[in-house]
Amino acid sequence: MGEPHVISALSNKRAELAGIVSQLERQLGQQRANLAHLDATMRLFDPDIRPNTIRPRQRRARNAWFRPGECLRLIYDELRDAVQPMTTRQLAERIMRVKAMPIADDRQRELVQKTILGSLNRARETIARVEAAGVVSWRLS
Repeated sequence: MGEPHVISALSNKRAELAGIVSQLERQLGQQRANLAHLDATMRLFDPDIRPNTIRPRQRRARNAWFRPGECLRLIYDELRDAVQPMTTRQLAERIMRVKAMPIADDRQRELVQKTILGSLNRARETIARVEAAGVVSWRLS
């Protein structure tokens, strides 16, 4: 027979996960009912509407480091003061310093860099991508 403390710990973990699954199934049932009620209400106003053709909107997880709009504002602040175009890594390191985040943590820097890159790509009208010798940099347009 297995170790009693291992079996006990695994049983506790299974009970926890089963509880989470049960709760999620109840929430799913409630949301399906809400969706059916919403579809019926839409049909009251437009009998020809086909609610199934409406594409679902994906919910995005909030960013742990930046409030909404803060990342782009910090990027603008850094690029405004820059003498020459800056790489994404340079921007990430400067913004991490401003936010008092540990720069030595490579994994965190990579994730912040990814977030910054996403903001840069969404701001193509005001921030220009500059490529020189295979290195991508950014400057204000």
